[in-house]
Amino acid sequence: MSDATAEAPRSDGALPAHEHGSAEPVRIVDSQSLFDGQRELLIAHKGNAYRLRITRQDKLILTK
Repeated sequence: MSDATAEAPRSDGALPAHEHGSAEPVRIVDSQSLFDGQRELLIAHKGNAYRLRITRQDKLILTK
């Protein structure tokens, strides 16, 4: 097991590139801005709809 510590997100909120295996930084989106006061939303991806919802325990669940 490695003792390496993860870097904090950059000032723009993105994770360092080496943490997700891509040369591009990962964009971080706040869940409150996604849900906009709702408890669930639909995500369209390659012709399929995925439901992202907030549970009663305040966790996120993604289902097809």
